[in-house]
Formats: sequence, structure tokens, C-alpha cells
Amino acid sequence: MKKITAMMLCLLMILSLAGCGRSKSGGDYPATINVNGINYYSTNAAVPVEVDDSVIKYTTSYAENGVPTKDGEANFNRDTGTPYAVLEDGMVVVMIDNEWIEFKAK
Repeated sequence: MKKITAMMLCLLMILSLAGCGRSKSGGDYPATINVNGINYYSTNAAVPVEVDDSVIKYTTSYAENGVPTKDGEANFNRDTGTPYAVLEDGMVVVMIDNEWIEFKAK
């Protein structure tokens, strides 16, 4: 009886540890947008900028595999149409929760 109990506890521990592995699906990727063939990653920093309407573009697709590969593709919002812009100094900003968030290339 003690052997069965010990085996069950070991099995339970092994199964609980198996759930700790890191999966590459869903939210395991940093917020990324592809602009002109370059991936830009969120700095999570809101920037106080005024963005001219003429430079605002909108996301066109969602990166199902987590890594954007097409211009205008993003991995942080399944709904397309998220506003983003490339400013005169080359800074990329994306409108998230009513704030312009800076994104940088790595």
C-alpha cells in the first residue's frame, strides 16, 4: 500500500512539473509590429506625442504564429485596425489603451 501511495505521489509531482514548461503559443511573445519589413517591439512606455492624422496607418493582420512577417502585421491584437505611426525621427508608436506606446527595433 505504501508503494502505491508513493508511486501516486511521484506521478502527481511529475505531472505538475510538466505543466511548468514554457509553451510558444499565445502570449509568450513580446508585443511586436512589422513596419516596412522590420519588427518593432513594445517598450511599454507611453510617449506624449501629437501624431498627425496623415501619418497614421492601421494594422492589417494578426500574426497567428506569434511573429509578424508582413508589413502592418502585429501579434498583440487579433482585431485589425490598430493605429500606428512612424514619426519624423523614425520612432514607431502604436495606440494601445488610448496611449501612444513606443516600439523599438532590436
